[in-house]
Amino acid sequence: MEQKTRSMNRKNLILLLLLLVVVGVAIYFYQKDQNSSIKDNPFTQFAIEDTSSVTKIFIADHDGNTALLERSSNSRLWDLNRKYKAREDAIKNLLQVINRVRVRGNVSSAARDNMMKVMASSGKKVEIYTHGENTPSRIYYIGPNTADHTGTIMLLELPEEGKSPEPYICHMEGFTGFLNPRFFAQEMEWRYTGIFDYPKLEISKIEVQHSVPEWSFEVNYRGQNNIALSHLGNNIPQFDTAGVKDFLIRFKKVHLESYRTFLKPAVEDSIRKSPPVVRLIVTNNKKEKEVLSLYLKRGKENTLDANGKPTPWDPEYLWGVNEKGEVGLAQRYVFDPITLPLQAFLRN
Repeated sequence: MEQKTRSMNRKNLILLLLLLVVVGVAIYFYQKDQNSSIKDNPFTQFAIEDTSSVTKIFIADHDGNTALLERSSNSRLWDLNRKYKAREDAIKNLLQVINRVRVRGNVSSAARDNMMKVMASSGKKVEIYTHGENTPSRIYYIGPNTADHTGTIMLLELPEEGKSPEPYICHMEGFTGFLNPRFFAQEMEWRYTGIFDYPKLEISKIEVQHSVPEWSFEVNYRGQNNIALSHLGNNIPQFDTAGVKDFLIRFKKVHLESYRTFLKPAVEDSIRKSPPVVRLIVTNNKKEKEVLSLYLKRGKENTLDANGKPTPWDPEYLWGVNEKGEVGLAQRYVFDPITLPLQAFLRN
C-alpha cells in the first residue's frame, strides 16, 4: 500500500511538472506575441529618439491651463507662452520622458472603455513639434497613473495614422514611478525663477543698497581678482578680498523660489509701494542692468527669530520684486549671503 501511494505521488509530481512546463511555454509565447504586437504597432511608438529635433511642445489640461514651450535660438532657456522663460530643469525632465517613454503593456479590455472616458474628461493633451514643423509629429493624451504607481495610462495620436483606438500603460526606462507630473500645464509652475544668471561672471558692477545707508556698498569687477569695493563713491583700500570674491561668485545663479505667491492684488500693490529693506542692482559687461528689491515678509503668530526671540517677520522668506513689479517668494537662505552689510567685508 505504501509503495502504491509513493507511485501515485510520483506520477502526480510528474504531471504537475509537465503542467508547469506547458503553462510556462504558453506564457512565454503569449508574452512574445504581445511584445511583438506592441513593437510593430505604430500607436505604441511614443518616444522620440533625437530630442534635439523637438522645437515646440504644447500642454493643455482640463482646468484651462496651457503651456506653450518653444526652443529659443539665442538662449539655452526655452520660451514659455511667448512672454517668459521656462524652467531649465523642467524642460530637461520633459525631454527625458519624451526620449525614454516605453509601453509596458495593454490596458485590460474590461477597463479600456472606462479609461477612455476618464482620459477624455480629465486627461492632458501634449502636442510635440519637431524640426520647426507646424504640424505635431506626436500627440500624447495623458491619463491617470496605475494603481501600483509605476506606470501612466497614455494614448498616442500620429499625423498620418490618426488617434490610437486604445490606451497603453507607459513607463520610462531606468525610472520607477509615474510620468503624469512631468506634463504639467500651469504657467507659473513652468516659469523660470532666475533673477541673476551670470554663469561666467560676466558682471561689471553690483550695488547693494540697504535701507540703512551705512550698510550699502558697491563692488566693481574687471575679471580674475581685479575687484574694488566702495561705499557712497569712496573706495575702500583694505577689505576682505576672499569674502567679496565669494559674494561675487554667488551671482552666477540666484533664483526666487516661486512667482506663485497667492497674494491678493491689493496686498502685492502694498508691498510694491513700501520701502524695500535692500535693493540689488547688477550691471553686466554689456551695461545691462538687472534689479531686485527685497521686502520683509510677515511671519505667523508666535514666530521666533534665530535667537529664539519673538519676531513679526518671517525668518525663512522675503518678498522679492523684479523690475516689472512682479512679486515672488525669496528664500533667506539664498539671499542673506548676498545682502550682507558693508561691515561684513571690512578688516578689523
